[in-house]
Amino acid sequence: MNIGCLILSGGKSTRMGREKAMLHIGAVRFLDKLVYEFSSFSEILISVDKKERHPQIHYPMVEDVWENAGPLGGLLSGLLKTRADALFVLPCDVPLFSMSLAKKLMAMLSEDVDCVISKTEDGRWQPFCGIYKKSCIPVLEQAIACGQLKMMNSVEKLRHRVFFAGEESWRYQNVNTPADYQTLHQPQHIIAISGYKNSGKTTLIEHLIPLLLERGIRVMTVKHDGHSYIPDVPGTDSYRFFMAGAKTSLIFDSEKFSVTTREGLSRQNLATFARDVDLILLEGFKWTNYKKIEVVRRATKREPIAQLTNRLAFVSDWSKEELSAKEEEVFLPNDIESIADFITREYKMGHLEEEDIKL
Repeated sequence: MNIGCLILSGGKSTRMGREKAMLHIGAVRFLDKLVYEFSSFSEILISVDKKERHPQIHYPMVEDVWENAGPLGGLLSGLLKTRADALFVLPCDVPLFSMSLAKKLMAMLSEDVDCVISKTEDGRWQPFCGIYKKSCIPVLEQAIACGQLKMMNSVEKLRHRVFFAGEESWRYQNVNTPADYQTLHQPQHIIAISGYKNSGKTTLIEHLIPLLLERGIRVMTVKHDGHSYIPDVPGTDSYRFFMAGAKTSLIFDSEKFSVTTREGLSRQNLATFARDVDLILLEGFKWTNYKKIEVVRRATKREPIAQLTNRLAFVSDWSKEELSAKEEEVFLPNDIESIADFITREYKMGHLEEEDIKL
């Protein structure tokens, strides 16, 4: 069955006070994140009230056929317009919804079912996070003709199945008010630049940072030192204070600050520093399960790391055949723009999301 995707973006956003589709999660607008996430659908349509009211939307739009018919009217307009047999539908204000979750709903669709809707663990029905076939059109048309715009009233007249979201209910979090926006759960985005010593990891990260900043992605870097590194610059006042026994030494000016403390890096401290960044770039960390780019150079005379997990790409002067690369992309070390584009794409598609930071 050919299934398309319809993103509902025609609401007035009265409680939010601004268009919700244009809100940001990290460095990405809600609408862009959803379009990236669901790009594998055969067709993506954006439901709007009037096209001229949304000049900032550059995706295919479907205007409401009926005025003031709410999301039910948007869904019906989409079903009448689409080339697909059915539409996966969701609002623009659920930016955490994932393709893997959509696939679970699609798996419940069969010939004897008109639609699949969701129910979250708090007992709430989520009819606008679901899948609707074109066979739903007559029931929805009748609902609009009778002024019955509550979606569940129509669902009850359709052959439907219910997907119980359970532990994934957090992905249904919608953002209706500024308070909702403030409490929006935003997972960390992490990628490790891994490789053997002297492979060029530091130089690669150094060149990537300004390019990622140009693409609107705020970066934090993390490096682990297997030895006892020297904190601060020997001879400076803050260094002398710390070496004299201070538990914590802090130095600051009007633009920055540095802290040296006598304790290991806790999750809480790391989360605090990562609060206002979009992407954490790790140098090394080949033993972790984070997504990775491996740097391999002939000069090191070392093969790729056999035990490396979650490798997305190589940066190497070896050929793809020499690397035995399968699904991994391969970039030349000096093709920094393409590497930055690749990381940006993976970031926007949510492939670098991590629920927890474990270093």
